[in-house]
Amino acid sequence: MLGNFLKVAVRVLVRQRLYTVLNILGLALGIATAAMIGLFVWHEMHYDGFFTHADRIYRMVRTYQTPSGAPMTVAAQAKPLGSALARDFPEMEAVVRVASHGVAVRRDGAVFEARVTVADPDYFRLFDWPFLAGDAAAAVAAPGTVVLTQTSARKYFGTDDAMGRTLTLTSGATLTVTGVIRDLPSNTVFHLEMLTNIATRFNDGWDAMFATADGEWSHSFLRTYLLLKPGVDPAAMTARLPDFLQTRMKDYLNETTGKPNIRLALQPLTRVHVDNISDDGVPLPVLMTFVGIALLVLGIAMVNFVNLSTARSSLRAREVAIRKTLGGRRGALVAQFLAESLLLSFISGILALALVELAMPRFMGLLGLHMDQRFLSSWWVAAVTLPLVVLVGLLGGLYPALVLSRPRPGDLLKGGKAAAGGGRLRGTLVVIQFAAAIVLVIFTIIVVQQTRYASTQRLGFLPENVVLLRGLDSPQGHAHQDALRQALLRVPGVMQAGATMAPPADGSDWFSTFHMPDVPKDGWMRLRAEGVDMGYMETLGIHLLAGRLFDPAHAVDTMLDRGEPPEDDDAPVGGTIILSSLTVSRLGLGTPEQAIGKTLVMGERTGMTIVGVVDDVQFSTAREVLEPTVYVIYPQHVDAMAVRVAAGSGPATLAAIDDAWRRLYPDLPVKREFMDDNIRSAYAGERQQSLLLATFAGLAILIACLGLFGLAAFTAERRTKEIGLRKVLGASVPDIVRLLVWQFSKPVLVATLVAWPVAWLVTGRWLGGFVYRVSQDPLVFAVAGLAALLVAWVTVAGHAARVAAAKPVNALRYE
Repeated sequence: MLGNFLKVAVRVLVRQRLYTVLNILGLALGIATAAMIGLFVWHEMHYDGFFTHADRIYRMVRTYQTPSGAPMTVAAQAKPLGSALARDFPEMEAVVRVASHGVAVRRDGAVFEARVTVADPDYFRLFDWPFLAGDAAAAVAAPGTVVLTQTSARKYFGTDDAMGRTLTLTSGATLTVTGVIRDLPSNTVFHLEMLTNIATRFNDGWDAMFATADGEWSHSFLRTYLLLKPGVDPAAMTARLPDFLQTRMKDYLNETTGKPNIRLALQPLTRVHVDNISDDGVPLPVLMTFVGIALLVLGIAMVNFVNLSTARSSLRAREVAIRKTLGGRRGALVAQFLAESLLLSFISGILALALVELAMPRFMGLLGLHMDQRFLSSWWVAAVTLPLVVLVGLLGGLYPALVLSRPRPGDLLKGGKAAAGGGRLRGTLVVIQFAAAIVLVIFTIIVVQQTRYASTQRLGFLPENVVLLRGLDSPQGHAHQDALRQALLRVPGVMQAGATMAPPADGSDWFSTFHMPDVPKDGWMRLRAEGVDMGYMETLGIHLLAGRLFDPAHAVDTMLDRGEPPEDDDAPVGGTIILSSLTVSRLGLGTPEQAIGKTLVMGERTGMTIVGVVDDVQFSTAREVLEPTVYVIYPQHVDAMAVRVAAGSGPATLAAIDDAWRRLYPDLPVKREFMDDNIRSAYAGERQQSLLLATFAGLAILIACLGLFGLAAFTAERRTKEIGLRKVLGASVPDIVRLLVWQFSKPVLVATLVAWPVAWLVTGRWLGGFVYRVSQDPLVFAVAGLAALLVAWVTVAGHAARVAAAKPVNALRYE
């Protein structure tokens, strides 16, 4: 019996080739899209769950308020926190502090740039990476030891067998290999090349910074991970953290408000990748957006499949009537329709799996992400696809089977509603799928507009033609930074150069206390401080509103000339300061001109003279509030040299810049990038999201049009006799085309009206994540609806014109 059902099903599908191809293609595209997105989301949601104690590992996060009042949550913690937690919380089994440091490795005459992870000796107790060689318990027990990944071992020694060998850094420090681990999987937040003991000395700027951080609760640069003992309630531990901080931290309470300056919380390790703290992964709202898109595209494909199935089956009313007349049972008729629908669905599923296999690597490439091959061939893709295929097959076959098998044979042979079957349902389904597609198109356009606006908004400086040279954050780098600037200024094509602690888009989080003289402590403010050197502000083209910029011709800018000693040895070099326009307003100094010459105190008693006011600069992304900023001369902590080159400067200028670096820093690799590229990289996620949205919106429209094309063919076939009669009675070809096109315009117009309020809510919620954002332009909504209507017209017009141009005599002989 089953074989007979399948044989008939194959015969019917071959005979109705157009419907077969449209159904298979539309459903396969929908299933493949949903499967790829599902695979990606599953991968992103299952980060770092493979560690033995993953359920008991937490990361400490810190929340503080920026001067603008916006809460900021970061993962960086102070050095004393880890040891203090270990002493005060016996419910913790281990505490591990982790940081990353840039080094240069010399090997066989070549210099390699590398990132070394520094961590407490208990690191492998929490994060039990599989060892190829060495003992995890003792691998980094002592300073000067290092564990390499398999790739790093091959990079430096050409083999996995690196035990006992020595890595030499350009600073003169040496590291002895005491372990080799497998390369890290793709579903981890850790980026590990080599790992050493946290007390290892590198003979560079790290050593002094790390040593002086012992009692500094305000200097946060480490990530702190906790392993709780079995059965410990993390919520109960979190509730004790305020008392702990009040005991340990001098500035825990705000002197003005009496409220805590910071809050600590425990973040589960398995949530780190999706919580969007310190840019450690893909935010959960983004993943949920992709899930929504997957369901939307799959829903459109399923609606399309069911719609075409009901339309195709209604053409077989006469066949059903004859079968029933000859004694065919209703159950057999239902089974036949289900067999045909399930066969179509299974073929679509197989094609979808093939599409996933071919398209998934490109899909991940568009996202700029890597996924291990074992995830790309996961068994669950097929396991999820199978029930989905069965469900769609049943939905596509059950409705027409039940509708057509119910009426009496005579009713089916006479035609009418029983034979036509589901006209209102088909119209409703067209409305649903086009409404979903229009929502997706509007959302895509808004995302593209916001991404373009955010990356090209008024930044307060000119990022074009600015080159960044990174790697000055060490005694070796600081020793020659002024000589580097002078050498760069002699390069043909270089117009200006200057150093900074943190270029725009890097996300500086250095805040310091400032106040006007004689202002009581409750009136002091924490403002963003930007440490720069001479020439930096000119290099970026920051607009001067009043006063002057830093100038080496003014001794007060470069020498301590305050009348009293600075607050500490790490104070800014100069006795002058430059404010942003927002800072002037926040301090109540009046106009930019009125602020010039006044004294601003940094910290407790470092008085500095305001010599300039500049335009506000957007240092972070459009998701963050513009902060009031002060600029100080701070050459001892700069990290990057900004170099402005003439427009049109070619490779020769860049090569000369590289040569200037190599002459002064032969042991440091050149790390050069353009500032506008650095800014664009801050919005890479939004650009990838908009590209994928555009792709999926196109797929949704394509699938909807495939269904509309099939329905147009169905309608044209059903109305052949009617059209012939209309032509005999004098209707012209344009009249008939308008008639058929209008029939399909109505559901698209209804879909547009349904889509607009839904799209307004969805886009409004998404834009709410940006401080600076585009408006919801009604023109975008109108254009999306008009585009859907035009696409529908183009899809239907071909069938309408073909039927309208047919000779009436052929139409009247139709039956």
